[in-house]
Amino acid sequence: MSKNETSSRPDAGTAAAPSLIRSQTDLAAGLFLLICAGLSWWFGQPLKVGTAYRMGPGYVPILLSWVMGGFGVTLCALALLRRGPAMERWCAKPIVLVLGSLIVFALTIERTGLLISSVLAVGLAGLAAPQQRLRQTILLAVCLAGFACVLFPFALQLPLRILP
Repeated sequence: MSKNETSSRPDAGTAAAPSLIRSQTDLAAGLFLLICAGLSWWFGQPLKVGTAYRMGPGYVPILLSWVMGGFGVTLCALALLRRGPAMERWCAKPIVLVLGSLIVFALTIERTGLLISSVLAVGLAGLAAPQQRLRQTILLAVCLAGFACVLFPFALQLPLRILP
């Protein structure tokens, strides 16, 4: 064999092995949901669960942690079964704005009430969209805040102030 023939053959040690994971995006999302489900289940353990008829404060968090875990397992299984896109590079702006909107809501709900804090949170999170549409963001913020003001204080009778 000549030198050219040996250099054109792939070396067994350098050939890429087929990957078990076919969709990195689905796997990352599934693992994230599993972590969130595990944490919510763990922190919900001290709360009394109750029954479907007489729900305790831990009923919904524990139920949602199981549902979220189920979705996480499904996404992890899909990552092994179907081909999907590779992971894209993360952009910090949307992450900071969405998490910041949660912090703004938590810091302002006591002082400004549910209506104003909801509008602020949705408006700030709306800035995370790649194509920012001011009119749609304002409409969404007002509608969601109005819905929250009807749902929580009136329908669910939670002791939340609507306005300062």
